Amino acid sequence: MDIEKPVFSILIPVYNEESILEDSIDNLLQAVTRIDNTQKFELILCENGCTDETPAISKKLAARWSVIRIEQLPVASYGKALRHGMRAAQGKNLITFNADFWDVDFLVNSLRMLKEFDIVIGSKNAPGSSDKRPFLRKSITTGFNRLIQILFGFKGTDTHGIKAFRTAPIVRIVEECITEGEIFDTELIIRAQRSGLNISEIPVSVGEMRPSRYSLLQRIPKTLLDLILLIRIFGFNNSG
Repeated sequence: MDIEKPVFSILIPVYNEESILEDSIDNLLQAVTRIDNTQKFELILCENGCTDETPAISKKLAARWSVIRIEQLPVASYGKALRHGMRAAQGKNLITFNADFWDVDFLVNSLRMLKEFDIVIGSKNAPGSSDKRPFLRKSITTGFNRLIQILFGFKGTDTHGIKAFRTAPIVRIVEECITEGEIFDTELIIRAQRSGLNISEIPVSVGEMRPSRYSLLQRIPKTLLDLILLIRIFGFNNSG
């Protein structure tokens, strides 16, 4: 007898989140089950290179919540964690959240929209959104999205943050991606747009649950190198 597969999977990459992980996941799962406890779902915590108590907290959470499945990678890599988790997801639909940024209203609305669209992006820049993060972080987000619109002809307003996918078509796109850092989201969405997948956006509200763990001096050089790599792959402003 076949085991019933989940209707949707929630994927959260986690790296050194000991300060917020337990409360964040408890609150998320309590909110999801309050809204609908009839649909079978799974929550994948994809640990990657953790050096704090995150793995122990994840095991504690998995013992408390039967829907949690833990995946572990030996090195810290946001892109690798997303790729691995997306491949591992068993649900027909897939929601990607962060430990410090999730939205149950987005989950409910995007699951409904996935009946029509292949991808739904929770945009911090779309009309109606609210970005309460510090000014510098907001400015960097705005500037980065404007840059990828110019460089690659990106038609949306955001590539990072929370997203919902039809699992089957997005996993095919995941197999083509080559970046491994935080720009993985951008490569994935640009490839999805160019492959003809149907993409929509929902405005979201975002605040800062914790300060960024990486300084600009750490992030900017890596991001620039990844952008150069994407330019080599895609060329300039070619929507083809």
